[in-house]
Amino acid sequence: MAWGVSLTAVDLPPVAEGAAYFAEEVARQMGPGEPPVVVAHSVAGLILPLVPQFMEVTRLVYLAAVVPEPRSSLLSRAKASPEMFQPDWRGKDPTGDHALARHFLFHDCEPRVQEWALTTLRLWSSPRLMTEECPLDKLPPAIYVSATLDRTINPGWWEREVADLEMIRIETGHSPHVSRPRELVRKLGAAMGLPVSEIR
Repeated sequence: MAWGVSLTAVDLPPVAEGAAYFAEEVARQMGPGEPPVVVAHSVAGLILPLVPQFMEVTRLVYLAAVVPEPRSSLLSRAKASPEMFQPDWRGKDPTGDHALARHFLFHDCEPRVQEWALTTLRLWSSPRLMTEECPLDKLPPAIYVSATLDRTINPGWWEREVADLEMIRIETGHSPHVSRPRELVRKLGAAMGLPVSEIR
């Protein structure tokens, strides 16, 4: 329980499965209770729109995330529009290189927060998730949080791509939940009418 908000951090297994498998795993780990606000960060955005098929949700939130395109794969879209990612980011794996992690993921964190964040790194990927087509014909409504200082995905490109979603902008790098958690919770709470204004 933090700031009056109950949180569940989902730990996705590193298996070669697709979005539906991981969406069902999200539902399994959430357990009983009120329908949650489900937040997906980075590449986990590919899983997010399938979660409502396995559980009731209050809202969906893409956090500095890629958003799937119905009947298309991320890989095919990246080939057609490589500008969706920042040029310096392509081909990098920050999970095994703290210098890369500091530069791309945590560059706007305070030093002590940055050092803690480095201890949480682990590689999670699924080739199938990148290559499979999104099975949906239409994405469910969601909030998109654009991290305007992101050094991995290109926030300007994604803002144009998902202009039909409710948009929140936050002046952070790729990990606003690490570098600016209070500001993130305040902005999300305001967008959803939740009583979090007292967070400082």
